[in-house]
Amino acid sequence: MDGKGSASGSVSAPRTLNFNTIFKNRLTLNKFLETKNPFDNDKITPIYQRIFRSLIGAISELESRGITRGYLEPHQIMVGGGPYFESMKAWLLNRPEEDNPTAPTYREQFDSLVRMILGERDFSNLELNHFLHITASAASGRQSLFSCRQLQWHPLLLSSTELRQLVYRLFIHLNRKGTSSWKEDFRQMIQRDVEVRDTVLGVDYFSDVYNLKGPQYFEENALGAFLYSAIAISDLNDHVQKAFNQYMRNEEKGKKLMTMEQIFDRLISFFPHLLIDVYDFLVKKGLPIDNVI
Repeated sequence: MDGKGSASGSVSAPRTLNFNTIFKNRLTLNKFLETKNPFDNDKITPIYQRIFRSLIGAISELESRGITRGYLEPHQIMVGGGPYFESMKAWLLNRPEEDNPTAPTYREQFDSLVRMILGERDFSNLELNHFLHITASAASGRQSLFSCRQLQWHPLLLSSTELRQLVYRLFIHLNRKGTSSWKEDFRQMIQRDVEVRDTVLGVDYFSDVYNLKGPQYFEENALGAFLYSAIAISDLNDHVQKAFNQYMRNEEKGKKLMTMEQIFDRLISFFPHLLIDVYDFLVKKGLPIDNVI
């Protein structure tokens, strides 16, 4: 024994980065666009979500140093990081050290880049339309105080798991750490009429969630849709389980529990504006989204 332990009892070595793989999978963005479609049906692929989030992070970091102008050309952006999309990111090859007063703003360049890749606004795709509206407003200077960093957590760029967390964890966060007036703030900041009661009543198990608190809690507006959705994510399967137990006693076929994906997809079909309303509230309230999800 040399005091370091036997081989049989040793701890396995930590995984290390394979730099050959990393460099092999690097491409400039203009070359990457030739090989990877940004859409899978109507959804942006996870790889492109990570690319946009990386670029937003880079722009945000530059702006924090007072560098707001420069060039954001596809051939000057590198994409890579590994064989799996979880490790993919994008970075600037010509990272500037000072502002270029003769260049366009990075916000203008980012808006143009996004439209080149994703196309123009599509009013049938609420999240895409909302995202492009924000990038255009930021590019025009109408949102000069808008924190570019917040755009990293726009619903368009989040995974299905992160989207559920955005709704449910915000609800928990506000109830635990928010002021007593947060519901009134939401009501005033997001003024949208929403038919909550007529949408969910008559739908198996979703009706049970509504009836638990009723119309005095679930208002017919964006706040009511948010509150209902957060509670449904948490409690809906309790009602399914109760029905399952009842079916078993009656020797009838039991209902299976719904997956979180199934519950959330149903909620979005009920309330299509839910995600952008929650995002807008977070931005207007000035809450750091990464601290919530």
